[in-house]
Amino acid sequence: MLICGREFQVSSLDEIHFKIVEMMKDKPRGKALDFPSGTGRLSWMLHNEGFEVVAADIVTDEFCNPEISIFQGDLDGRFPFAEDSFEYAFCIEGPEHVENIYSTFREFSRILKKNGLLTISYPNYSNIESRLRNIFYGILEPVEPYSDKNQKNNGHISRPSYALLRMALNYAGLEIETITSEKTKHNQLWLMPMALIIFMFTKIKGEKGRHKYWLHESNSREVLMGGNSLIITARKVR
Repeated sequence: MLICGREFQVSSLDEIHFKIVEMMKDKPRGKALDFPSGTGRLSWMLHNEGFEVVAADIVTDEFCNPEISIFQGDLDGRFPFAEDSFEYAFCIEGPEHVENIYSTFREFSRILKKNGLLTISYPNYSNIESRLRNIFYGILEPVEPYSDKNQKNNGHISRPSYALLRMALNYAGLEIETITSEKTKHNQLWLMPMALIIFMFTKIKGEKGRHKYWLHESNSREVLMGGNSLIITARKVR
């Protein structure tokens, strides 16, 4: 896609970056980390909105923005930034590629200032379509072959449900504030009768389901009938 005279190849769903920038328009400007940044489309869009953007990725030579600093970093390692460095951080289509989301979220929490905001997106492994796929296939999505590029598997090696992702964020001192999707997934609408049964089950389970399984979130319309990717914001509270 051509943006401001630049060609950005993106591996994430096209709608995600536009949705995130729209979400950020009313936020106070500040220092923001885009990690993994890829070719740098989100970095460029946030830069044009007035944010002070720093980018990072395990491969830096594909980054297209000479105006923006780019650092080599590994989501599975220690980030190359000091504690309390950023007001905002973005991990777009990153959590599914890491070996340990607990470690990754702890690092994002470390580099965020108190009350800093982390925005992540990752495949929605908890929508109704994914749940049915898991029943019939025994796995949430196709198994991808190992690739030795950069000594990494470039596929989705982590497939957390919403509840497990929420738990990892909480352990890192990050509290979820908003949940949305990149778009409405219309081909799921025929599954609405099954979703209604799950909504009813959630209501029946009441407070026990809410506190023990977070059913009010895992089985919310935003998650259960959400699109291909969830977009989540989480605030650093400790």
